[in-house]
Amino acid sequence: MKVRYFALIAFVMVIVDSNYTYAHILERQPDSITLKFHEPHDVIDMYFKAVSRGELIVFNQKLDKSMLKPIQVEYVYKLDSVIPIVKVYSELKQPMSVPAVESFRVYGVSAILDTDGRIIETKVHIMPE
Repeated sequence: MKVRYFALIAFVMVIVDSNYTYAHILERQPDSITLKFHEPHDVIDMYFKAVSRGELIVFNQKLDKSMLKPIQVEYVYKLDSVIPIVKVYSELKQPMSVPAVESFRVYGVSAILDTDGRIIETKVHIMPE
């Protein structure tokens, strides 16, 4: 048992006394990227262009602009990336039914846009009636 403690203490002392730096390397250097910040209404325009191309699909149904009411635009920064995630949350003007679950409805949709303005991920917000 004492040998384990001695080995652990020796290991910690070697790491503390070493000249090496331990760090997480980002996928790109922050200065090598020019970030494009878009005003919220510009993001909504990109979002609606993606919707008109048929990229917003919920339960195998393509949603169109007339069904959506955009509520918010979010820029989400992950701690291990210098590129923000752009999310658009929209409420449905008319809630959709959920297939095979009669007592629940889709009330909102969150879409993640890539840097080219394409929808790459969709999440639905489901609540009971």
